[in-house]
Amino acid sequence: MSGDAQSETQQQRRRRRGLKYALIGVAMVGFAFINVPLFRVFCTHLGIYVPADQKLAATTGPADNSRSVNVLFSGVQAGGIGIAFTPDQPMETVHIGQRAENKFTFTNNSDHPVSFRAIHDIYPYNAATHLALIQCFCFSNQTMAPHTSKTLPVIYQINRGMDPLIDRVSLMYTLEPLAAAAPSATPPAKGGE
Repeated sequence: MSGDAQSETQQQRRRRRGLKYALIGVAMVGFAFINVPLFRVFCTHLGIYVPADQKLAATTGPADNSRSVNVLFSGVQAGGIGIAFTPDQPMETVHIGQRAENKFTFTNNSDHPVSFRAIHDIYPYNAATHLALIQCFCFSNQTMAPHTSKTLPVIYQINRGMDPLIDRVSLMYTLEPLAAAAPSATPPAKGGE
C-alpha cells in the first residue's frame, strides 16, 4: 500500500510541476504579445517612435523671430542596405513656428533594387512633442532601382511651447531594409530622380 501511495504522490508532484510549466509557458506567450504595445508606448514617450497616422501637426501663426533652434540632420544604414544618403544641409537654424525644408539625396550603389523604410529618432526626447514633420520620407516605404539617385524632402516646423533651454534638436534617420515583396509608396520627389 505504501508503494501505491508513493506513486500517487509522485503523480501529484508531476501534475503540479506540469501545471507550473504550463502556466509559465502561458505567461511567456502573453508577455510576448503584450511586449510590442508596451514597447511602442515607451518609445512614443521618448520620441523614438511616432506612427505615421499620429504625426504632430504644425501650428499656424507667425514665426517667433526672437528664438532660433539648430536642427541637426544625420542618418545611418542598417544591415548593409547599400543605400547612401546624405542631407543637403547637415544643420539648419530655424525660428520657432517657421516652416523649413531640407532634402536628402539617396543613391542605390548596389546592382539590385533595394526596398527600405526610414525610421526617425528625435533628440532630446521632449523636443519630439514639438517637432512637426509635415512631409517626410519616413512615413512611407521606398524602392530604388540599381545605380539610381533621388532627392526627397523633409518639411518640418518646431512648434511653440518647447523647453526654452533646448537650443539644438537632432533628427536622425535609420534606413531599415524591407523584404523584396513589400509594397512601396514613393511620394513625388522634388529636385529630380
